[in-house]
Amino acid sequence: MPQGRCLVQRAWRTGLVVLLAAGAAGCLARRPLAEGELDGYWALHEVRFSDAPPAGLALGGRLLPTEIVLRQEKSLIRSTISIVRAADRLKAGTPRIEIAISPQHAASAAQMLARARTSLADLKDVAQADSRTGAEGWARATARVLGGLEELVRLSLIDDEARDAAAEDEPLGASALPLLELAVAYLDERSGGRLLEDLGPGEAGRLREALAQVVLRVAFTSAGKQDSPDLREAVVGAMRAAPDPKALAETLRGPLLAHLAQAPPARPGSGVHVAARAFFSLAPRLLEALETVVRQWDRMESVAFEFRRGEGAVAAVTLRVAPGREVRIADLFLFQPAIVLRGGTRIVVSPRSGETDEVVVSFEPLEDGAAEVRFEGPGYALVRLLALPLADAALREVRVATSAGPGGRSLVSVALLMAAGGDREDPRRILAFQDVRQGRLVRDAFQMRTETDRLEQIFNYVTPQGRYTYRRVKTPAER
Repeated sequence: MPQGRCLVQRAWRTGLVVLLAAGAAGCLARRPLAEGELDGYWALHEVRFSDAPPAGLALGGRLLPTEIVLRQEKSLIRSTISIVRAADRLKAGTPRIEIAISPQHAASAAQMLARARTSLADLKDVAQADSRTGAEGWARATARVLGGLEELVRLSLIDDEARDAAAEDEPLGASALPLLELAVAYLDERSGGRLLEDLGPGEAGRLREALAQVVLRVAFTSAGKQDSPDLREAVVGAMRAAPDPKALAETLRGPLLAHLAQAPPARPGSGVHVAARAFFSLAPRLLEALETVVRQWDRMESVAFEFRRGEGAVAAVTLRVAPGREVRIADLFLFQPAIVLRGGTRIVVSPRSGETDEVVVSFEPLEDGAAEVRFEGPGYALVRLLALPLADAALREVRVATSAGPGGRSLVSVALLMAAGGDREDPRRILAFQDVRQGRLVRDAFQMRTETDRLEQIFNYVTPQGRYTYRRVKTPAER
């Protein structure tokens, strides 16, 4: 089990024990709600995805698909043929693409998603300028991201050289190509075209060049510097020539450090850092959720991705679970109960403007489908008995908000809006968790780092009858 997942599960178990103890000891605060107060908390985001036109994104002058359908295919041979044909159609540019995925290929897809998630998480660290540990740490992290992306590029079989070098039984990478290209095109659009502005149409159409440009532009802008076309050409050449992508972390560290020392200051108002921060606030979690679904591919009928250009709407994922089966998503964040999908569900991802980088994920049941929040296991049973009136419920919306303030203050907030089942006069429920950190920037002759002085965690469960709150301030020893 990955170390990060182990830490999340350990934190969850610790938090559950603390919450249980607090409830049993009577330390869990309960406050009755005023009339109409729940209306302000539970107001659902208006989703207008179906009315929005297709996104119309392009990369290197080539139209990218705005609808991608992955469907279940038991036959490995038919799946392989479908993937290879889809790769050929992508080169010509098509608004819709359908790919048959076998369980064997789904296992490889899950591994690719895990690699992409790791690269995004690393790039998020690089983009956080106030948390980098000096030039050495910045260069090492940037080179590691480039090495991880080169692994994805080679699996994507984007050119004849990569196709010849790839294993014959690994055609699945081609199915990841449209998702990678869409991510690049979306980031470039959010930055006002500044991420790929130095690339010509031919270069922008090649995924390796585009990904390298995105990483270098984000990394150097976060460091307050400008990258250069000469550096990108050198990096792309090293990526293409590397016998093992993992070796790039050491190969590229020196050139990155040398260029950083000589690079001019970044241009003001580029918009690159803002676009990157908004994208990275949720993308790794979405990839982790998708990876969890793909690992249960034998229970699925299909997964469809749609990309639209509407007010706030970015993407929709329509999942159809096989009759009589369930798909479970758990352990994505602290205190998360199990999310169980049955039948058909459309999940719409929408960013919202404001001072916080907030993303709203809406869940719409289709036909007999459902997305349910379940508080399962003996731990939750004890919490329900001793502390909170927890109730299983239909999931309507998830809100994720991140905010960085002056003086090293940061906030991460996750809220689940639900409708409890059974014969209830008012079924509305809210489960929310907040992590508030107060840090300070420490500089010395060789490095710059952020130290956390205060960490406060707040748990809320809201029903029509009252609001239950548990607040915990961690000491330095506990952190």
